[in-house]
Amino acid sequence: MKTISKFIEIGNEATGNNVSYQEIPDEQNYAIFAAMGVPRTTDGKFKKDSEAPFSSDGMVTFDQAIRKGKMSLKTDNFEELTGDQPLTVKYIFEHSNDF
Repeated sequence: MKTISKFIEIGNEATGNNVSYQEIPDEQNYAIFAAMGVPRTTDGKFKKDSEAPFSSDGMVTFDQAIRKGKMSLKTDNFEELTGDQPLTVKYIFEHSNDF
């Protein structure tokens, strides 16, 4: 199963960085977003020129889905639709200046 920790590991290997990841409770994650001026839902009031123009519910539940393995399904849909192989996380990190 792919996890955020695995993503960080691949990024560190590809870039030579030493980024670490520490999982935090959902309520602490919500508090971080609130301090940035990010509303919990899209019905909330967004801070003008917010560095995070999205709702915290979306981000926190995305993290929950990763933890629960909901993002671990692998398909060949991308290749079927485009005729191309998808880029790997490693490739994207190694070629980050191209993006």
